[in-house]
Amino acid sequence: METRKVEYLIIGGGPGGTPTAMALAAAGKTVLLVEKGPGLGGTCLFEGCIPSKIFRETTRRLREIREAADFGLKVPTSAVTLDWPGVLERKRAILQRRAETALQNAAKLPTLDTEFGTCRLLSPRRALLEKRDGTSREIHFEKAVLATGSVPFIPPIEGVDHPRVLDSERILSIDHIPERLVIIGGGPIGIELGQVFNTLGSRVSILEAGPRILGPVDEELAMRLQETMQHEGIEIHVRVKVQAITHSSTTAVVAYRDPQGENRQATADAVLLVTGRRLNVDELGLENTTVKHDRHGIVVDDTLQTTEPGIHAVGDVVGAPMFAHWATAQGLALARHLLNQPAAFPTPDTNTAVIFRDPEIGIAGLTEQQAREAGHETAVARYDFHIDARAQIHGRDAGLLKIVYDKASHKVLGVHALIEGAGSIMGEAALLVRTGLPIEAIAGAIHPHPTLTESFVLAVRSALARTAQAAPAAKP
Repeated sequence: METRKVEYLIIGGGPGGTPTAMALAAAGKTVLLVEKGPGLGGTCLFEGCIPSKIFRETTRRLREIREAADFGLKVPTSAVTLDWPGVLERKRAILQRRAETALQNAAKLPTLDTEFGTCRLLSPRRALLEKRDGTSREIHFEKAVLATGSVPFIPPIEGVDHPRVLDSERILSIDHIPERLVIIGGGPIGIELGQVFNTLGSRVSILEAGPRILGPVDEELAMRLQETMQHEGIEIHVRVKVQAITHSSTTAVVAYRDPQGENRQATADAVLLVTGRRLNVDELGLENTTVKHDRHGIVVDDTLQTTEPGIHAVGDVVGAPMFAHWATAQGLALARHLLNQPAAFPTPDTNTAVIFRDPEIGIAGLTEQQAREAGHETAVARYDFHIDARAQIHGRDAGLLKIVYDKASHKVLGVHALIEGAGSIMGEAALLVRTGLPIEAIAGAIHPHPTLTESFVLAVRSALARTAQAAPAAKP
């Protein structure tokens, strides 16, 4: 069998593996990047965040047309029809464009080779590459980075193997809009896709095992969003236990137990199963190394090295938080570390995220509860977007901003926003959390008017005024 030697083997061409490979190759290292999927980009590009946001953009435009009269526009909304094949074609075109661009960028680096196929570790320094064309090659490497991501977790529920039950990847290629859709799981994916299909005409029901939707999200914002969703006509049932899914020739029936222990049923044309994700290591050959892993992820140290020296891991395969931008941050930090350059590895307390629905939820850093659990005595600067000029102009003023800060040092620990456009202000939030700036610095910054970012300065000025009023008067 033909063999090949490289300095670095990167298994997985998603948002973790590709930036790592390109950074190493840009420094002149010989790198082999192996991707199993249809192109570079991983789950985020082909079966995750990008396709779902393409769908979300279609529904956002549809809602704007329906609300045109509120902005003084007379539009015959009855004439607007959905071209679902056209939406799917737009998705295909965008994904192809992004995948081709990624491959072109990789090809500009002379020491980076990209192969499409599977790669299995044979030992701590050898791997078997099986290419799509049916040929094989043994790879000898000095170091490796595992970036194989995650796959949907399928719980052991009777009936989940039926074609009418879809996971978060398969539903992105569905060829029709189901009349009735039951979503099992009230996390970010279920919440985002729930609004998409509700807007497109599906009657949506969400079944969540926990006490509320979006368990890790700030509770106040999550509950406000839950109320908004119910107002939109989406049924939400929490504290339920799904028992089985039965099928007829035309429908699926989800049997579940409610919080009172009563047996209930939800009938649907399609069922979306979004109960989390698990690490993708089944065919990686870890048994031929000393790399340890459990259901939470591959075990790594502070430099993302596994329990096998010379083998590192980044992204979903390491465990939560599972975000594309988090994987990229890890990969770039790891590349700097491997190149013996100063590297600041990301920590969960500075991570950011956006839940893309209307209104959006933006997250940066710690919630109040997480900050208290970390030992901080906290305070919160709040701002109600109901009084915000930009939100009123936009026609979306139902929302809230919360800036969590340390009561003693006034350093920002977390920023959480519920408002359409929250994603656009998370860049500033990320910087505040990453640098730990005190809220006085925010108060002194001039923010443009009218923009959503004004909410930061207005929130902290109000908090500082309350603090000053509560302070005891100085003695003469």
